[in-house]
Amino acid sequence: MEKNNIKIDYDKEEDMLHLSKRESNVKFSFDIDLPNGDIILDFGFNGQIVGLEFFNASNYFPFLKNIKNQKIKGKMSVQYGLNWAQVFYEVHIPGKKPISNSLISPYNRELVMKH
Repeated sequence: MEKNNIKIDYDKEEDMLHLSKRESNVKFSFDIDLPNGDIILDFGFNGQIVGLEFFNASNYFPFLKNIKNQKIKGKMSVQYGLNWAQVFYEVHIPGKKPISNSLISPYNRELVMKH
């Protein structure tokens, strides 16, 4: 997994967590509607996935329900296939076990670049 290049923002009031590659700009986003809360994939101008946004983030990362001033840390990496992308992510706060998972999304670089 990539290290030290991920920026993490958490809005406790909205219960939204955003992981993004540092110094990347978002060209457009793709919403994945899931039972625990939507996840949005952010695509950069290079056609690659540059971020993830979790709505109802505490459903994915339960320790966020009781977070005070702890620094949230995370990792993210993407593996691309012919017509898919698999995003691996990990989120944790000091003293808590990291929560990691992955999601697979349809992916077509040509369409992303045309958008």
